[in-house]
Amino acid sequence: MSSLTKIQGTGKCIFLSSLFCVGLMANAQVRTKVSTINSPAVHTTVTATAKAYITPIVSQNIGAVVNANVNPVVASIVTSTVTANVAPVIIGDIVPVIHTNVDVNPDVNIVFIGVDRNEGSWFATIKNDKIKIEFKSDDEEHNWSSNSDFALSDFPSLPRSQKGEFSLKREAGTMVFTGKFDDDMGYGHYKFTADKAFNEHLKAEGVSEVEDRDAFTFFMVNLKSDYVDMLQRSGYKAITKNNLIAMSSLKIGEPYIQGFKAAGYTGIPPHQLIAMKSMNITPEFIKEFENMGYKDITVNSLISLKSLKIDGDYIKEFADAGYKNIPVHELITLKSLKITPGYIKEFEAIGYKDINVHSLIPLKSMNITPEYINGFKKLGFNDIPLNELPALKSTGVTPEYVASMQEKGFKSNDLRKYMRLKSSFSE
Repeated sequence: MSSLTKIQGTGKCIFLSSLFCVGLMANAQVRTKVSTINSPAVHTTVTATAKAYITPIVSQNIGAVVNANVNPVVASIVTSTVTANVAPVIIGDIVPVIHTNVDVNPDVNIVFIGVDRNEGSWFATIKNDKIKIEFKSDDEEHNWSSNSDFALSDFPSLPRSQKGEFSLKREAGTMVFTGKFDDDMGYGHYKFTADKAFNEHLKAEGVSEVEDRDAFTFFMVNLKSDYVDMLQRSGYKAITKNNLIAMSSLKIGEPYIQGFKAAGYTGIPPHQLIAMKSMNITPEFIKEFENMGYKDITVNSLISLKSLKIDGDYIKEFADAGYKNIPVHELITLKSLKITPGYIKEFEAIGYKDINVHSLIPLKSMNITPEYINGFKKLGFNDIPLNELPALKSTGVTPEYVASMQEKGFKSNDLRKYMRLKSSFSE
C-alpha cells in the first residue's frame, strides 16, 4: 500500500518584471516501508510517501493586470495503492519491519524567454508609496509582458498631465521612460540600457552563466555589487546566476545567513537556503524545536517539518496522549499520513492500548478503521492482534467476505484460513 501526500505548502509566488521563472522544488520524501514477515508466506508492503513541493515562482504576468503580490498556494492530494502477495501457506507470526527515509532535493531553475526586453511599452498604477509597472512588448510577433513593484520615491518627478521623460538608474543599467500620468495611472514607452561593466564584474566575482541579456533581470531584482560581496563574505564565493537571482529576489540578507550560523547551521547550500527563506524558516523556528528537546535537526527535516506545518501544538497533542519524544522522522510520517491523537483514541476505545508509533503507520496507510475491526467482532473474532490487521486488509479479507464464506459452509475460528482461502481464489 502506498500513500502519497503532495503538499505545495508555504511556497511563494513572487511576480517580478523580469520575464523569467525561478522554480524551486523541494522534494521532501518520507518513505516508510512496512513489511509484515511471515514464515514464509505473507508479505505486505506499505509505503507512505509525503512530498512537499515548495515553489517560489519569480515570473511575469501576461496581460494588462499588474500583479506583484506574494501568493502562497496550498494543495493536498492523497492517493493510495495496495499491493499484496500472499502464498497459500501462512506460518508463523507477523512481524512489522519499518524503514523510514527522509530526502529533500530542492532545485532552482530559471527559464528565460528569448526575446529582446530592452525596449517596449509601460503601464503604471500608483498606490500609496508604491508604483506598479507593467512592461510589454511593442512587437506583436514576440508578445510578452511582465510586472514589478517600485518605490514611488524612486521617481521624484513624474510627468503629470503632459508627456515627459523620467528615468531610474541602478547598477545593472538605466531605464528611461517617456509618457505621462493622469492621476494615478500612467503609460508610455521605455528603453533599457545595460551597464556592461556590471555583468563583467559579476563574472569576475565568480558568478557563473552570466549573459548579456541577464542585465534586464538584474535591474528588475535590483541586484547590487555589495550584495554579491556580502554573499562571498558569508561563504558563497562561487554561485550560479540562477541562485543569485533567487536569493536577491527573496531578499536573503546577511542577518538571515548569520542567524543560521549562530544556530549551528554552517555551509547551507544556496538552493536549500532559498527553500528555507521561501518557506519562512527562521532560526526562531529551529529554536522552538530545540526547546522541545529536538537537537541537530537536518535542513531536509526542517523543510519537511515546515511544509507539513508540524509545530509545538502538534507535538504537544501527542505528548498529552502519552506519545512523548517522537523522533523527527516519525513526526513527519505521522503528519504526512494525517495520523492524530484522535485516530489513536478510536482504537483505544475498542480495546487496543499502548499502540506504538510503528503500528500506527500501517494501520493508517491501509485505511484500517475501528469499523473494519468491529465487523469481525460481530462475527465472533475478538482480540485480533494489531499486527495481523495489515495482512488481513492487504489480502482483501473483510467481514463481508468472511460472512459470505460462512454462508457457503466454510467455517473457521482462524482468520488466517480465510486469508489463505482468499489468496488461493485470487490466483
